[in-house]
Amino acid sequence: MSSVALATLRSTGESPGSTTATSCPLVDLLPELITQILLLLKISDILRVRQTCRHLFAQTRSQILWIRIARPLLRPSWGLLLQVIPAQTIEDLVFRAKRLAAIQRNVSTDDDSGGKDIRTSFEGVIVRPRDSPIWLHLIRGRWLLVQLNDFTLELWDLDDTTYANPAATCSQLGGLVDGIIHAESGSNIEIVISTTSFQTCKFASELPFKRDPRLSRPTLTVVNSFDGYSCLKAKAGRLLAFAECSGNRLRACIVDESTLNDVELTISPDVMTPQKTLDICIQGDVIFVARNRNLELYSTSDVEEALSPQNLATRSVSPFQSLTYPGVSPLLHNPKFYINPPSFLEASSRSVVLMRFIDNFWEALILQPQQQPASDPQRKYEAVNAHSLASSMGPIYGVSFGEDGYRSAILGCDRLAIHYAKREEDLSTAGAHTLVSWKFPDMEFDLPRPGCVAFDEATGICAAGMGSGRIWIGDAVLRWEMKKVDAPSIPHQLPHPDPRWPQLPPFYFWDRGYRGPHSDPDLVGEVAPGWSTAVDYYIPWRNEPRMYGGIQWFVENVMGIPGPARTVLFSTKLLARDDIGRWAEFVDVNGRMFLVKGDRREVADGLTLADVIERLKQGRFGTIVVPDEGWASDCMALDQHIGWYKASDLGKLNK
Repeated sequence: MSSVALATLRSTGESPGSTTATSCPLVDLLPELITQILLLLKISDILRVRQTCRHLFAQTRSQILWIRIARPLLRPSWGLLLQVIPAQTIEDLVFRAKRLAAIQRNVSTDDDSGGKDIRTSFEGVIVRPRDSPIWLHLIRGRWLLVQLNDFTLELWDLDDTTYANPAATCSQLGGLVDGIIHAESGSNIEIVISTTSFQTCKFASELPFKRDPRLSRPTLTVVNSFDGYSCLKAKAGRLLAFAECSGNRLRACIVDESTLNDVELTISPDVMTPQKTLDICIQGDVIFVARNRNLELYSTSDVEEALSPQNLATRSVSPFQSLTYPGVSPLLHNPKFYINPPSFLEASSRSVVLMRFIDNFWEALILQPQQQPASDPQRKYEAVNAHSLASSMGPIYGVSFGEDGYRSAILGCDRLAIHYAKREEDLSTAGAHTLVSWKFPDMEFDLPRPGCVAFDEATGICAAGMGSGRIWIGDAVLRWEMKKVDAPSIPHQLPHPDPRWPQLPPFYFWDRGYRGPHSDPDLVGEVAPGWSTAVDYYIPWRNEPRMYGGIQWFVENVMGIPGPARTVLFSTKLLARDDIGRWAEFVDVNGRMFLVKGDRREVADGLTLADVIERLKQGRFGTIVVPDEGWASDCMALDQHIGWYKASDLGKLNK
């Protein structure tokens, strides 16, 4: 049938450049009938038919045709109905979906080196000043948002492959971007951004789709802003969900966008604190909140009632259910909720999926409704054991999960890779599942910027920011032969590891020959045998709040808890390099004491510094920490720090 249809279409007798139709009755058929005939053809044949004449060129460009072709191939792209996406864009998405599926069929899931498709050149590069790229985000696979370290926000059109200048800029942000939600509505798009300065800004702009021929003048103009919140995680109607508030970075809340009233999502009284809020999602009548060690569920109706003008005295809502994470360690690196679980997970109706990347494993935790009596007004959930989806080799600098949860982009120490998800029952045997990867050049003089990675799952396009200022653009779907992308040379000097923490330590405890900055015969500040409170005297950089590798950095990036944090007591074994493996320090985090000892972080429950000192004097070290309450560490941040140290001049001197 397909070959007959193609032969019929080719019999028009009209050349592609002709303006006059022949007497062939085909061109007189109703458009609906021509569409039905075209649907019998392969896509490659449809493209050949397009070359026959202008009449059929228009028919093969029809949106109705490409919607019919796309429906069995495409998952919802960008949260939009296909009817509002231009035909040219749908055609491009179909081509990309088929090409990505073909690549996935051909790669080896057992090759941990990154599959068969390892590319030595990217498809493009944007060059910004050294140490400047801080944050990236992709919209519709075409528009790349870039924030620089002076807080400037830039919008780049990736369809303009010259990458000469941004399409728009904004200098109205007062901090670093820490959250973004963009709501699609056809050609217009609403972007809401939160920053570390507790500022929330809304942008409205017309951003054409990829391969959309319409001309536009995109802008980055703030149309509305308010203060008091950061770490934007979700938006549902007029409700905005934030993980942090000014004055209390552990306070998660829901804000009514129209009135700016807020309601705190309080933590259960029997749950261990302090805990950072990592992600929030709003699914109908339930609000899901993922924290370090617990998952808590809140009633949306309770939140809306508390936000009403009649109940402004009620500024907090308690969870109706609190769950621990089964079979997985505490969450640290930012996870992501999915209201529509990927089909390969075979989740039951109304389930929610929480995905995370930790210890080089990409995992999915399914939260499914419990069986309960119909008379129970509040739906309860249970957490199903985690499923391993993929694994990655080497230190990880950033993760960008796809919009639909089928693929993710991983920023590694020497490459950018796209992984595809494949459910594995055994967490320890997951393959790499690498779709494609790109190797970074000049890595002896460059560093990936932590968290500076963006990915659009629908198109297979991704971007990675480097300390050198180069932003590499990768496209998993090649339409032409790959050519080497030339980029300006970079200085033969390692860039700053993370400008969000601008100060660098002058020495480390393990540095060769380190005996401390002072040579006093007696220990200063010794309050118990082998313990001193003179942190600022012996290790003056340790408590600097903006120090990379300082205790504030350690608590926020390794332990995953917002500060403030200070080391208040340390083992004087730190001053003897030959005994460095036994060093320890007590850290005050938001008024709660933690013991950091080697690779262990433990909670000193209910103890003040005076209590700790008294027990140390009495030799009761074992009674200080809470049994079986170890605090996990984020290996990503530690690996990044160690990687920088080894490559730095300081590390080279101490090999």
